[in-house]
Amino acid sequence: MSGPSTGTAGRSPDATDSTQTQPLAGNHVPDGDWFEDRTSTSLVDFSYASGREAERMTILETVGGGVALVDFDLDTRLDLFCVGGGSIDRGTSRPSGCSCGLFRNLEGAHFRDVTAVAGLNPATDYSHGCVCGDVNSDGFPDLFITCYGQNCLLINLGDGTFSDETAAAGLKGPPTWNTAAAWGDVNRDGELDLFVTGYVDWIPTDAKYSDVPAPQSFRAVPDQLYLNSADGRFVDASDEAGIRRDGMGLGVIAADVNDDQRIDFYVANDVVENHLYLGTDGTALQEVGAVAGVAFNEAGSPEGSMGVDCADVNGDGRVDLWTTNYEMEDNSLYLNLGEGQFQHSSTALRLAGVGRPQVKFGTGLRDFDGDGWLDLFFVNGHVRYRQGRLPFLQTSNLCRNDHGVGFNEVTSAGGTWFRARHAARGTATGDLDGDGRLDLVISSLTEPVALLYNRCPTTNWLRVQLVGTRSPRTPIGSRVRLTAFGRECVRTVTSGSGYLSHSEDKLLLAVEADRAAVDLTVTWPSGLVEVFSGLAPRSESVLVEGRGTTPPASAASLPEK
Repeated sequence: MSGPSTGTAGRSPDATDSTQTQPLAGNHVPDGDWFEDRTSTSLVDFSYASGREAERMTILETVGGGVALVDFDLDTRLDLFCVGGGSIDRGTSRPSGCSCGLFRNLEGAHFRDVTAVAGLNPATDYSHGCVCGDVNSDGFPDLFITCYGQNCLLINLGDGTFSDETAAAGLKGPPTWNTAAAWGDVNRDGELDLFVTGYVDWIPTDAKYSDVPAPQSFRAVPDQLYLNSADGRFVDASDEAGIRRDGMGLGVIAADVNDDQRIDFYVANDVVENHLYLGTDGTALQEVGAVAGVAFNEAGSPEGSMGVDCADVNGDGRVDLWTTNYEMEDNSLYLNLGEGQFQHSSTALRLAGVGRPQVKFGTGLRDFDGDGWLDLFFVNGHVRYRQGRLPFLQTSNLCRNDHGVGFNEVTSAGGTWFRARHAARGTATGDLDGDGRLDLVISSLTEPVALLYNRCPTTNWLRVQLVGTRSPRTPIGSRVRLTAFGRECVRTVTSGSGYLSHSEDKLLLAVEADRAAVDLTVTWPSGLVEVFSGLAPRSESVLVEGRGTTPPASAASLPEK
């Protein structure tokens, strides 16, 4: 979220806004739409609370919150966790937290509110982000929630309930402002470590503002890295790892971006340069953002970065980096050239100008149409009420990948949600109804969480769950290779993708319509390379580290492309 910009005035928080999303009459879905909005029939009724109704114009109320798609009860259906946010006192600007929401997936199209049953009714502090991972290797995914105040670690007890283990885990410290988080095994001991971004040092004040102040008005809050001790506790290793203290982080993603079986972190910072931390043989991380070419835009300037993702966009087998940015800034696509170098390629891949006037947040590189190429979406909404170039509510963007040579905008075919205006923030993707198509869940500031179901014609697909043994049970950084549509396709397991949110951990892989069996090559974070053969399409396969076969030496030792 960048600083003030001149232009047409927006609306105050309490003004009547004619751009508020209106319900459609009936359930008609136009032919050709990629997504159908089924929020009203899903039985999910949850809204993120920002506190903007207090009219205090705080920067706190602009950040928004995320959502998580996670099968918390292991019944094979994706459940929905929604971050709650909080309220802001009209007189003092002091924030307080609101309860989060947990919705159990009953049959793909309907959900049940199980927040109270799961023990999640007590409010956290004012919350923003969520990330899932099996931190104690018991088979059940746990939740970490970032907050203004105290973060929260919720351990899944396996009986449908969660236990707040923040203090016992050593994660309770002086109150601060954290936003995004990501899991990854930094020191390669088989345990998930935790990277948490800090934003700015805003504190409640009785000062009166005409609009939300810019982040440049505040100092940065340092990021933190916590190592998992495998005994239920985490140890702050930020200084030991070399974590910089000058970021204003709103996004972080964990992945293996250089294919060396070490976990890396890419941090999307607001108004200051982005950071890329490469894993080493120990705890130390090497920050190479500027040297690698991913710290700035193509003009060499920092941007107001929010959302983040990484994936192989152009089909060359390398993991590329992507961030969404503030108004009048193009989003940044950095193509991985190998040898630790990236090239800013938004213009080359026809993304320059797409969404430029908007303030861009949640995002993802996903194969929505099942053709083997990763498409792109990003959702938008302003952070300022009166001084933005566009109004507070904004349209979002959807782009189709044109065989790796560029993107074509197809927003008009995105569906009714994409054709309306929102103050959108967090996003998560996953197959909610098990039909082999990736669906989309979006959290906004002024309306309930939206559930958008994918309506693209189904082709053929394979759902894969990776389970680590030598690697963490949630094997962040794993890389899967398969041959499909006449080429090698590479998919990666990440943590932190999007904005303040968590997408489905399982990989949904598109294959040809007449495919009878699929062979996959998996590179695990431990360094083990295995082949899993004869996997049946239109089904889910659980791949356990150590149970595949060893590939031929020539295939296992192929250099990075």
